[in-house]
Amino acid sequence: MSRLLKTLITLAGFVGFAATAQAGPSIKIAELNWSGSTAGAYVMKAVLEEYFDADVEIVGGDEIPLFEAMAKGDGSIDVFSDFWSIYLPAQWDRYVKPGSEESVKVNATPYLGREGLFIPGYVQDEHGITKIEQLADAEVSKLFDTDGDGKGEMWTGAPGWQSVDEWAVKAKSMNFAPHWTPTTVETWAMESLLDAAYKRKKPFIFYHYQPEWIHAAYDLRQIEEPAFDGFANEAFKDDPRYNPDGCYNFVQASEDADWLEKSSITCAKSSTDVYIAYSANLAERAPGVAQFLDQLAFSLPAMSGWIKRLAQDEAEAEVVAMEWVAANKDVIENEWLKGISR
Repeated sequence: MSRLLKTLITLAGFVGFAATAQAGPSIKIAELNWSGSTAGAYVMKAVLEEYFDADVEIVGGDEIPLFEAMAKGDGSIDVFSDFWSIYLPAQWDRYVKPGSEESVKVNATPYLGREGLFIPGYVQDEHGITKIEQLADAEVSKLFDTDGDGKGEMWTGAPGWQSVDEWAVKAKSMNFAPHWTPTTVETWAMESLLDAAYKRKKPFIFYHYQPEWIHAAYDLRQIEEPAFDGFANEAFKDDPRYNPDGCYNFVQASEDADWLEKSSITCAKSSTDVYIAYSANLAERAPGVAQFLDQLAFSLPAMSGWIKRLAQDEAEAEVVAMEWVAANKDVIENEWLKGISR
């Protein structure tokens, strides 16, 4: 075979490869402002690019607008990387649950997330703070006062988080609102405040969730709350956890101007299924991608490991994702991609 012919064949191969890559689907993944969402988004991106030749874009923003964009099915957002289902009941009721618009699908195997109020172990050991009812004691709140106004500061979430409104309701319902000032700085700022307080053995109290790297880095204790006995919202009437007399009745601010008055929360929040959500029309636009997203299953150990690498080791999200994908081909190819023609 002549050198010229070999060259032409080689070039033809490159052109064919490029054409295949360009023919891959265009996918936009929502990234929320917490590490678990970032980690999940970039792991999906790495798999989609390697196995589907996809053109993937990560799009940041707030939960509700991104979810609403995904529900439209117009390609502005295709995937929601860390969907805490209980946290957006109106969206679940309108777009996801059977009999709704069903414009959003979720993966078959979610992981279980938990959330609540946490304090450092040394605070609990020294002051005996174990139950949420103690927060209604003005002397307890003063322990967490950092600005001298006599009220304790409590981080209830980052700007845009639904938890900010939920903890406003809980503070009202459990009668500790008069003694506390909620703060809503970004997550990285809260983590810096926690680290500084921990090093100086100062009181600190904050809302948080699991999985998350801080629970491995620090001795943190969750504040006890009355047991969850059901969601009272009509949106949950088809959910096995629905109870018209339940302790959890939360109305979103986007639904009603009087949301705070009409809401009541007097118990712990139920553990929640955390899904990968995606536009239903991906089944038509990119059926292999839709099947992959349905079969995708993040484990708690893997999620915690990614979060630690991002938040504590300060590794780049893309690097963390690519390293994990390279080291876990068996899980990806034999479980996440099982039966998919690409």
